[in-house]
Amino acid sequence: MRFSNYRALLSTSAVAAVLLGAMPAAAQDQQQSGQPQQAPEASSEDIVVTGIRSSLQGALNAKRNAAQVLDAISAEDIGKFPDKNVGEALQRVTGVQLTRSDGEGSGITIRGADPSLNRVEINGVTALSTTVGGGRDVDFRDLPSEFVNRLEVVKSATADMTEGGVGGTVRVITRRPFDNGGKPYLAGSAQAIYADIGDHMDPRLALIGSDTFANGTIGVLVSGTFENRNVESHQARTTGWVQLDSDSNTAGMQAYDLNNDGVGDFFPDIPRYVINRLETRRYALNGILEWRPSDDFKAYVESNWTKSIQSVTSQYLQTGTSGGIVDTENTIIGPDNTVEYLVMTNNTSKAQTSQLGVSYRNILGDIKRTTYNVALGADWTTGNLTLTPKISLSKAKAYNNEINATAAVTGMSSLIVDYSNGQNAPNIILPNDPTTTAGINQLTVLRRPRYDDQTEKMAKLDAEYKTDGGLFTSFKIGGQYRDLTVKSRFYTRTTTLNGFSDPAVQSQIDSIVSGNAALGTSPFFHTGNLGFTGDYSGWLNMTQGVADAVGIPDPFAEGGCPANADGTCQVYTDTWKVGERNLAGYGQASFAFDVGAVPVSGVIGARVVNTKVNTSGYLSTGGVISPVSYDSNSTEFLPSINMKAELIPNKLMARATATEVMARPLPQQLAPRFTIDVVGLSGSRGNPDLQPFRARQYDAGLEYYINRTSFASVTYFRKEISSFIQNTTEPYTDASGVTYTITVPTNGTQKVTINGVEAGAQIAFDFIDVPVLKQMGVVANYTYSKDSGYEGKDYFTGDSLPFQGLSRHAYNISAYYEDDVVSLRGAYNWRSKYLITAQGRGNNPEFGEAYGQLDASLNVTLMPGISMFLEGVNLLDATRKENANSVERRTIIETVGRRVYGGIRFKL
Repeated sequence: MRFSNYRALLSTSAVAAVLLGAMPAAAQDQQQSGQPQQAPEASSEDIVVTGIRSSLQGALNAKRNAAQVLDAISAEDIGKFPDKNVGEALQRVTGVQLTRSDGEGSGITIRGADPSLNRVEINGVTALSTTVGGGRDVDFRDLPSEFVNRLEVVKSATADMTEGGVGGTVRVITRRPFDNGGKPYLAGSAQAIYADIGDHMDPRLALIGSDTFANGTIGVLVSGTFENRNVESHQARTTGWVQLDSDSNTAGMQAYDLNNDGVGDFFPDIPRYVINRLETRRYALNGILEWRPSDDFKAYVESNWTKSIQSVTSQYLQTGTSGGIVDTENTIIGPDNTVEYLVMTNNTSKAQTSQLGVSYRNILGDIKRTTYNVALGADWTTGNLTLTPKISLSKAKAYNNEINATAAVTGMSSLIVDYSNGQNAPNIILPNDPTTTAGINQLTVLRRPRYDDQTEKMAKLDAEYKTDGGLFTSFKIGGQYRDLTVKSRFYTRTTTLNGFSDPAVQSQIDSIVSGNAALGTSPFFHTGNLGFTGDYSGWLNMTQGVADAVGIPDPFAEGGCPANADGTCQVYTDTWKVGERNLAGYGQASFAFDVGAVPVSGVIGARVVNTKVNTSGYLSTGGVISPVSYDSNSTEFLPSINMKAELIPNKLMARATATEVMARPLPQQLAPRFTIDVVGLSGSRGNPDLQPFRARQYDAGLEYYINRTSFASVTYFRKEISSFIQNTTEPYTDASGVTYTITVPTNGTQKVTINGVEAGAQIAFDFIDVPVLKQMGVVANYTYSKDSGYEGKDYFTGDSLPFQGLSRHAYNISAYYEDDVVSLRGAYNWRSKYLITAQGRGNNPEFGEAYGQLDASLNVTLMPGISMFLEGVNLLDATRKENANSVERRTIIETVGRRVYGGIRFKL
């Protein structure tokens, strides 16, 4: 059993108590000793607010009343949330930074912690991952914001919280039948979504209704949404920047040094253009049945279901440099020893398929994601004792039916890639016209379906006893059992037509491509800023018709892959199962006492959790596939203390916390698996010996509540992460002599410390008696984070690297105007650069560059209960970029264009 140094936490709490008590005497005569402070009663001058101000009041109350360090976002009205996507809403929270997929908010980091290190709950039930390949991160794109009543980001832990959030815990709290006193209602919205990048107009519908029966003792709430979205993003990519060997006949790397400065030059590896197209249909249902026969008892059953079906028609134009010879006379080296203008000629000494070439590749097929959870629970209070039992079942399924159709020009005479433009983007110049079939001599179709399934069964019981007085105001104990199973199965089968060695096959290729290929449906990179006006606004699109004409191979057919030992097309080395059984128990006590005239309250406790892990899969040794299984057992002790003090009643509050948290490795990291990408010459494998992330964290802050809508806060936080997991790389050479870069997860030996400051404020200008201005307000926050102790180094320079995923600076600022008819809001979100991986393709570290985005919304009330709205996302048409440790070595330049939502809301 691993026990942390609890004395450090107790020492911290003692110091915190002294600091909280040692406040100016001027504040003391304003206190009421002995009892927690209550919110003031509404006076005749109080104004009842709705809309944006109502949302801000709900967020303020959640923050002020919480025992932990917590930030919240509340719905403005039934079915009306500030953002279209739960993830995009969370980016407005201090310390939260958003991860986007094709322009949509899909995941978040909290205080630098990767999305997989944050726990997400829906009404207290685990939200499972639908990540292809098996993860723990939650895709927020499929969770409708219309269902949400409030989002909470909890950054410090209490013992009664389920473990798993090193960064924090996200609580998604949906609406319930008795939220508005049990009054019946029906609300909904109908809207159209326009995306300029693909010039699509798409529908989105939402409906939510609630009523009570049996003299107001039974409440029912049902809600549903439907959305059809054409999501599109365009990327100019350079898969990696590598040093090339100028003399293969001499042992070791003799790197090209064309500018003769003694440092090897970096050449682009696999420059390519990408048009990602996904037609996405999303369905969601939410239902709650709640019984409240008395104030002392309630029971409920609730369920959530989401389904997403993505039809994929993504299009690639990609070329490689490994099959060419550098034209040293015409190639130009720019800043940072990086190729600015590359000229290559074909290397005819290589095999035909390994020579210089270009590919027109389409990723087809579909991706289906389904999540489901159901929970049965109750709250029963008898005297001073409250019992809260709950059981739940959660399921998540992802099916990626990937089909690739690729036409290749092999043996291409030359290649030019020009990076001398404003964005350092690859301007690919080919000797052939990519809008025609010229030079195509190979056609490949493959199908590689993957099935990922996650299931969690949970049972818990909490018991809380409230005392009648004394130092401790309540005692709480509880136990929880969770059984998680994650399974992944992978299949692949390929059909290849080589025309360069068979004229009859070449004729077949010409017929298939000319009869079925087409150009893309939208011009490449016509939104955003590519840095140049390219010659290629489109290229050959290997449509579903091309794949069908070749014949999509069946990976499930018996004997379909005779090269494998049993003839099956199942990839056993990427087929696996991970099981986790967690048994946790905790005890905590709430307390309240006075330090002088300052009331201090808090929660102290500890959680003990035992985890048994079984991983099973297959390993290949000498070409022989054998089943393997591994078992592990660990016990963690997680103490915590959260304290707050009312320095000025209902105005100034101080907080101090000290907690220990943990997060388990990704299932795919634990699995005994091994995969390679023959196109990217990369791969990954699992590591069943991984230990969990562990962290000790501290907070100290002040919160000043100006009125019911406005507040300002500042918090210092410190996170000490030990036994963290990092990706390292190792070479792997297959039987044919091809070398791959394999990513392997390992536990870091060092301790990483993150120190930071979060500052935030929301100010309503209703205290300024000036027309228009008094209807306005601002919400702003800023986060500063700095790490130390991370031992990741730049492979080439030896320079220290920052902790992965951590931006040094991030801020959000929004301004709003709201009266009885019109509400208007604009919001800008920005984060500074961050490390993606310490060692990417070509051994360079890879960074996400600074990124900012402006969104705005307008709502007009037409009559009571009916309003129209217009909302814009990414109004400045921002371009997202990544690089290999230099802006001269850009790896991704992405545009997603602007999105506009317009429609009608109603509430009856």
